[in-house]
Amino acid sequence: MHSPSILTFAASLFALLNPLGILPIFISYTAQENRSVQRWLALFLCLTVWTLMIFFLFTGSALLKFFDISLDSFRIAGGILLLIIGLGLVNGTSNKINHELVSADSKSNIQQAESVYKKIVIPLAMPLLAGPGVIANIVLYANEGEKQSGLGYELGLIAAISAVSLLQLAIFLSGRTLQKLVGDVGLSIVTRIMGLLIASIGVQFITTGVSNLIVNSIVPEIEKLRLK
Repeated sequence: MHSPSILTFAASLFALLNPLGILPIFISYTAQENRSVQRWLALFLCLTVWTLMIFFLFTGSALLKFFDISLDSFRIAGGILLLIIGLGLVNGTSNKINHELVSADSKSNIQQAESVYKKIVIPLAMPLLAGPGVIANIVLYANEGEKQSGLGYELGLIAAISAVSLLQLAIFLSGRTLQKLVGDVGLSIVTRIMGLLIASIGVQFITTGVSNLIVNSIVPEIEKLRLK
């Protein structure tokens, strides 16, 4: 009954997460780590993103209302973060971070992965993966679920999020193979191109958010003042 909308939700969620586009950035942050550490990092990041998506599925709308934050304000804040991150990637900041992360030969693979994870969970998990677009999309479909008041619909959304997360994990686990194919120079070029795209997405988020705020908030207030 709800399968068409669930499938649409899954497709849109995958497109917004864009794990294929984020993969070069993931590789650039973890290029100095061995294969086992990269696998643990991929698992940690995908579990984090899954948890964030499930969290916003059930609390996103209420959370934004509680703090009196509009989606447009959230979009602007996320856009600023993406712009800063994108400029850092274009300038090669991520490569400097890579050298800082290579530090503990005495640590086990999982301990090393945990150490690196704490330093890259922001920005990779959020806002690059679980960004404003993903959260807005989840909140939109969650509101639709509230209207339909069906447990089956909510379970379908959870299943879609889980399936997309597993696909994202599979893509990240293939990162080492891609790294070998493109080489260090190719990876550097791809990372900078992705940085430019991320910065552009950030500018687009800011532009959209500001435009919506002007149209939906500022202009109506001006009209009210004129009527008075």
